[in-house]
Amino acid sequence: MKKHINSALVLALSLCAGSVLAANSQLGEVDQDNNGSISKTEFERHVGDRFFGKMDRNSDGMIDESEFSGTRFGGKLADFDRDGDSRLTQAELYNGLFEKFDTNRDMVLDKDEWKKVQSAGIVAK
Repeated sequence: MKKHINSALVLALSLCAGSVLAANSQLGEVDQDNNGSISKTEFERHVGDRFFGKMDRNSDGMIDESEFSGTRFGGKLADFDRDGDSRLTQAELYNGLFEKFDTNRDMVLDKDEWKKVQSAGIVAK
């Protein structure tokens, strides 16, 4: 009986360690300086032109209301539009997204905040 309990405990600990390693490895792909968090620069570098390009369906270099609607990260275009022209530049989008997900306002995304970025479909899980 004791042997079965020990085996079950070892298995449970292995599974927990595996899930922690998976979360850290996903963070590690973006966390270039390996400090355990994602800076705004690392966020922009990882998200890159691919994400903006997918949203900019008419390829005019701006995100308009029709392109912004239907996104899974919530909010309105106006929440991100710093200059009030009803369109988003790449910088406005990235700044707005980073601010939205940096919920504790420490200017980096921690592991839990990064999971929310992934859940919003901005980056792959």
